[in-house]
Amino acid sequence: MYSLFNLRYSELSFNEMMLNWESCFVGYQKEYELLISRFPNIIIELKRFSIFVTDKIYIENCSVFDFCLCRAMNQYLIQKSNDEFLALDALRKTLFNTALKSLKNISIIDSAGSEWIADENNPFKHWLDAQPQRYCMLQEGKLSLISHKYREVA
Repeated sequence: MYSLFNLRYSELSFNEMMLNWESCFVGYQKEYELLISRFPNIIIELKRFSIFVTDKIYIENCSVFDFCLCRAMNQYLIQKSNDEFLALDALRKTLFNTALKSLKNISIIDSAGSEWIADENNPFKHWLDAQPQRYCMLQEGKLSLISHKYREVA
């Protein structure tokens, strides 16, 4: 069965992830720079988000991180003309909601049978860090990504 989702090993830092995103999605670059100059604390939230989804989970050829950040920036731009603070709130909500909705039907399983599912309280990086050999499994393609047809999300 074909899945849109796949895993890729990467060692990008948060700053490298952001530089990659900015270079791939240049249409958002000016607005992103204005956003962080106006609300510099958003960087902390983006770092937290990068720990949640990492740069290792992909939807076809786009990392979930990039996909969600584009959706969030789009919502920010839509709301910005009405109210900048509501726009910031829309960006925050869209980041995690998009990730949770996109990943709700997948799980990642290591060779010991331990499973990661998208949950805001369980970042993917923390799951990987809990068993460092999972990074080797990821690099060797030995983590299983399972797509569930119908998974209920609480």
